[in-house]
Amino acid sequence: MGEIMSARELITDAADRLGLEDVKPLTTGGQKIVLSGTLAGAPAVAKIVIVPDGPSGLEVIRRAVREVDLLGAVDSPHVVRVLTDAVEVGNKPDAICWAEERLSGSDLSANLDPPWTEDRAWQLLTDGALGLSACHELSVVHRDLSPGNVRLTDEDRFVLMDPGLARHLEKTALTGVFQPGTAGFMSPEHVPGGKPLPASDVFVLGVLTFRALTGVLPIQVGASGDEYFNRLRDQSCPDLHDHRADLSNDLRRVVNECLNKQPARRYLDGTELFGEIRRIRGDNS
Repeated sequence: MGEIMSARELITDAADRLGLEDVKPLTTGGQKIVLSGTLAGAPAVAKIVIVPDGPSGLEVIRRAVREVDLLGAVDSPHVVRVLTDAVEVGNKPDAICWAEERLSGSDLSANLDPPWTEDRAWQLLTDGALGLSACHELSVVHRDLSPGNVRLTDEDRFVLMDPGLARHLEKTALTGVFQPGTAGFMSPEHVPGGKPLPASDVFVLGVLTFRALTGVLPIQVGASGDEYFNRLRDQSCPDLHDHRADLSNDLRRVVNECLNKQPARRYLDGTELFGEIRRIRGDNS
């Protein structure tokens, strides 16, 4: 068995194996490295997840190969494009990496305040539903529609970033447990023991929209993860009009239905949600 590669060696090897040129590190730390560069002349980012020894390392590799392959089949202007397969790096292997398109703009964590207009919220719901529809048609559940995973591009288009894959693979590498989702932006099905469904993505898109319109989360996080999970399981989300009475009844109804605690009472997937938006909005959707 060879020696463990240094971060610099991992970056060099990953760039070579992916065909990434003009490479610059964007973030390094923990179990993850993110690079920027060009791939076949187009802007790209590469994500490298360092793999531990033992069963958890094998799980990281297995999951990365499967998830990157699934995401690579999704074709939508509202979902980030995966540009390569997942590729092993180093001796053991030491890491797994893949490349995605590099998008302009900034993610929603920098764009949620002040409270949004109704038209902007409809755009998020519409673009998000289209992106989710493309995923759900291929049985891909996003699982992590947190603000950091939705980008508003310079072309004024909302794009769903990869479903927390690099971050949750990193967590798997550290703990051996794959637990998707971000506190504040989960569905009741994210509670440990549950299984996120397409309707779970619809719920979290509703959470994002509610937060953007009101400045508050429909289910507060609390002081601990257990407290948040208990609230997700036991509490119902407030009516949108309780916080923004100026919004239309159509928007209120759509957001409230997205946020129904029972998955069967929500829009079941992105396709059904987009169909409802198109029925309401017509050519504006």
